[in-house]
Amino acid sequence: MSSERQESGGPSASLQARIDRYREQADHFARLAESEPVETIRDQWRTLARDYAYLANTLGPHGHSSRGAPL
Repeated sequence: MSSERQESGGPSASLQARIDRYREQADHFARLAESEPVETIRDQWRTLARDYAYLANTLGPHGHSSRGAPL
């Protein structure tokens, strides 16, 4: 088993903190995209939001998250 997994099979506290932080970042970038008037910059914020959501989802148990919908 990975060193970042607890014996119960769930993520360790430090891994869970990273997952939570990535989700917060994804939400933040999505909000920035919603208010961005310049299309190319808005697309870049959306890309960042998707990338961080992907990181959070793939680090979660079984490689996917039970929280939230994809961006």
